[in-house]
Amino acid sequence: MAPRAHGSQQNVDYQQKYSDSNLAEILDGDAQLLVKTAEKIARNELLRGSAKVSTSQIRNIFGTVKKLEMKSSEDPIPELVLLKPKLAYVAGRHDKIDGLKCLRDVLSRAIDLVAEKKERFPNFCKFFEAILAYHKAEGGN
Repeated sequence: MAPRAHGSQQNVDYQQKYSDSNLAEILDGDAQLLVKTAEKIARNELLRGSAKVSTSQIRNIFGTVKKLEMKSSEDPIPELVLLKPKLAYVAGRHDKIDGLKCLRDVLSRAIDLVAEKKERFPNFCKFFEAILAYHKAEGGN
């Protein structure tokens, strides 16, 4: 059986494209980099190719983050770290949608950075919300 063909981004190294140092800067409060990166991810990754990421696929994950954000009296890190398997599941379930692989890779690494310094959590929420907003603004359905 031949391997399944994936989109044109099959071998994209998202870690190189969206570096840990840039993610750390975003999570440490660089608002301009946050906006620039969120727009780039939405436009160049989530809405690229014939198999685009749907708003509901993003909102499914984002809803969990919003619930954690609203529980301000609790430590969000344990539940946030448990979001990584959910991201992996969604990306694996829809393996022809390269944008979900990007979202999984970027957000999983961002979660690791938040786990190092939980003060980064509010900026993680803003970053994810910006990705969702730009996705919708760029025509995501």
